[in-house]
Amino acid sequence: MNTKITKSNVKAAMRDDAAHISYLKRDILDDQKKGGKYKDINQTSDEKHISKLAGDIKHDKSFLSKHMHKTK
Repeated sequence: MNTKITKSNVKAAMRDDAAHISYLKRDILDDQKKGGKYKDINQTSDEKHISKLAGDIKHDKSFLSKHMHKTK
């Protein structure tokens, strides 16, 4: 999606990524239960997406720590 992270939206972006990860984890569990022809492909795709989102959250936390410090 490539949304630019700013001071005003970094926390919302992190919440959004966390919610998306939660959805993908549930989707993986559903794929495991239902099986099907493309189960492994779908799971691998979801797992890669989770890794990317986790990287995004890590980057957002880094941004937050650099730009949201309190000034005196």
